[in-house]
Amino acid sequence: MVGPQAAGMKIPLLGRIAIVGAIALVLLLPIALIEGKINERHQLADSVEAQFAAETSGPQMIAGPMLALTCEETYVAEREVKRGGKEETISETKTMACPTAYFTPSVLRIAGHVPVEARHRGIYTIRLFRASLDLNGEIEWPKPATPNGINPRVYKHAYLVTAVRDARGVKRAESTAGALIHDASGTDFAPSQFAIREDLGEYRSRDAGSTLPFAYKLQLIGTSRLDIAPVGDATDIRLTSNWPHPSFAGGWSPDERDVTREGFLATWRTTHLATGGRTAWEAQARDGKLFDSTRAAGVVLFDPVNVYSLSYRATQYAFLFVLFTFAAIALVEVVGGVKLHPMQYLLTGLALAVFFLLLIALSEHVAFGIAYGSAATACVLLVAFYLRHGLGTRLRAAGLGALLAVLYGALFVILKSEDHALLMGSVLVFGVLAIAMIATRKVDWAEVSARMVSLRDPNGGGVGEVRQEPSSSADSPAPGLVA
Repeated sequence: MVGPQAAGMKIPLLGRIAIVGAIALVLLLPIALIEGKINERHQLADSVEAQFAAETSGPQMIAGPMLALTCEETYVAEREVKRGGKEETISETKTMACPTAYFTPSVLRIAGHVPVEARHRGIYTIRLFRASLDLNGEIEWPKPATPNGINPRVYKHAYLVTAVRDARGVKRAESTAGALIHDASGTDFAPSQFAIREDLGEYRSRDAGSTLPFAYKLQLIGTSRLDIAPVGDATDIRLTSNWPHPSFAGGWSPDERDVTREGFLATWRTTHLATGGRTAWEAQARDGKLFDSTRAAGVVLFDPVNVYSLSYRATQYAFLFVLFTFAAIALVEVVGGVKLHPMQYLLTGLALAVFFLLLIALSEHVAFGIAYGSAATACVLLVAFYLRHGLGTRLRAAGLGALLAVLYGALFVILKSEDHALLMGSVLVFGVLAIAMIATRKVDWAEVSARMVSLRDPNGGGVGEVRQEPSSSADSPAPGLVA
């Protein structure tokens, strides 16, 4: 029977591959721990942004202006009373409030500039925008209310209302005449979703069919996102900003967009045919559901250099990165005739894993590119210096360091090209495989396996002794560590 040691002597190459593979699998544990730390820091950053939004104002959305008409319904109430021992039915006329009616603009135009500024809380950056919006258009005064069955209805009071998701962000709202829009919360109309309300007085049936023009200036602050509901029968929205990385979201994409390094310009045009018109918006207004981002034209202040997302994406390639490095070291072993100890593979793999921890730690304080370059340089120098003795010559160590630098550079390009990450990763894997096959195309693997056996200490000595082969032999391998 052939024992495990004898089997290892017969197939030392396969046994070595198994050992190196096992080391690579062990490295999944520190990589997973680093991924957890990145997620923890990401959640902390999100909590800081949420706290900032709670203290100032969060993502914003506006819907309006709309004409709101309170309603009153007259009905007859009957009750039984006894008079002189006889029961009589008495009818009384009473009134009660009926649901407020909402009327959307026939034409709505919104133009605004949305400058973005950075605010800092500790080491975290929050994007804050200050939107200056001009809203103007026309609303048609409706005809008198229709009866509800036999009960007559009448419109009572008129308001011009605009819904704002976070009212704390409204810094100024005024008409073009300069008069501040007052809060009508002390009247019989006070839904909290309408942060901007202008009292238009009593409804007059003689105004039915005429046009109510409006023009407002609104200053609004918020964080991360701005949505505008296209409530008009015909809506034209035009936004400009100094933010060069917009992500257009919501129910409608811009009809026109121009994104440059200096900022963006976007234009949306919708009609009631696309939005559902007054019926749809009135239902949402009554139900308090105007802040539905899927029915708005929106822009998100996307951050392309989100250090946590980029760092997490980098760890997704960590295991592949370790395999590439181990394959490069093994290639140098085969071509150079040296042999490293598994402990050297393990320490090298740990250095590669620590790179990702350095990356997230540095990127919280400096630009991501600088953090990446610094962490990669430190790890390349450390690995090259550490393996300098094991690989036998400085040239081999320098070559391995250059290969690592190329791998780090390729990973950085992949991180910056999210849309083409799969393509570039596939090309990288193919390229590494091609290099390995070309470099070893003339290698006699049987001879390599036999050489590994000959490199073992014939007296059963410990691993790690340096064997110097005779330099006079032209076919002798380069000096290295005995495994």
